[in-house]
Amino acid sequence: MLMATQSPLTVVVVTVLLCALDILVVTLRFITRRKLRQSIKADDWLSLASLALILSLAATLIIGVAQHALAYPTPLTSLQTRTTITDSNDKIIITARLQYIFLVISVPTLGLIKMTFVFFYRRIFVVEKQNFSNLQNIVYTAMICTIFLWSGGFLFSFIFACKGHFTAWWASASSLITNCVNTLELLYAFAISDFITDSIIILLPLPMIWKLRLPTSRKVGVTAVFLLGIFAAAASLIRMIWVIWARHVGFNPLLDEDLLITTLLFWCMVEVTLGLLAACLPTLRGLFKPHSVDSVVRSVRSKISLRSANPSSNTSLPMKSLESCEHRSSDSIARIIPAGQSLRIMPATYTVGSAGGAPRYSTVN
Repeated sequence: MLMATQSPLTVVVVTVLLCALDILVVTLRFITRRKLRQSIKADDWLSLASLALILSLAATLIIGVAQHALAYPTPLTSLQTRTTITDSNDKIIITARLQYIFLVISVPTLGLIKMTFVFFYRRIFVVEKQNFSNLQNIVYTAMICTIFLWSGGFLFSFIFACKGHFTAWWASASSLITNCVNTLELLYAFAISDFITDSIIILLPLPMIWKLRLPTSRKVGVTAVFLLGIFAAAASLIRMIWVIWARHVGFNPLLDEDLLITTLLFWCMVEVTLGLLAACLPTLRGLFKPHSVDSVVRSVRSKISLRSANPSSNTSLPMKSLESCEHRSSDSIARIIPAGQSLRIMPATYTVGSAGGAPRYSTVN
């Protein structure tokens, strides 16, 4: 049974190690940006916010273990063999409070990690961020809005699950059943939708990667980097399977309540830490090679854009690009080319003149 694997030592060691890795990769993410002289973008700040919440979740778990509320069997009186749904004691109350705190923090944490992925994809695959006629931009923007609504909806659902009777959550299982919504159904919906969104986010960049004009071996390598999120999705899948099982058995006095809660929180902790790790690793290539994964993708994407803009010639400058350069850099051109002389750029000749001190251009066909 899954709950038999989460001993106090397992919970603490796994939590500390994964959090240490998250701190390392987020720090290296910002160092990489500085090394490559890249500006800090939304996905970088989202990863930092995710790390702060992950450390809060880790503290919640470790406090629970330290107080023997998590990863330890529920304490019983000498005449009991199992707790009933009406039983309550100090350890049960502490465990239920920690579960409530953990769930409330975990929802925005998962939302921020998912947004870290999507904002990263949008940054490297979408050229014109303000162009909402672009299908890729529409898809990524819609996904961001979906994640925002998903996390906001479940956050409020968990906070107000007991309809304002907050103490009912940790009074006893009987109180939880009587005064709150069906929390097992709520956890079930949360786990299912979490796994579905994880799967969509993992698959989202793959069509774009395989459209790039790269050797197949290079495409496979880039795909492998982007598929690191599978490890987080695996933890999400385990948690989903566990919640489905818990929903099936219901509130069963024959099962240890504290150990069941420990299993739920443990796999959620594994999911968020692995998720942040997978979100940061693709950005760290620049530490060891001159170009990061996102810069490689942007470079190939730019070449494709240039070729599609002027397929007949690799040396001529497209007229649209020339007009754009002309608008932005007229002063610089005027300094280089004296008035009255001609600059020939295929397929037309541009004559530089001046009127009223401002450079003027005429086309000679």
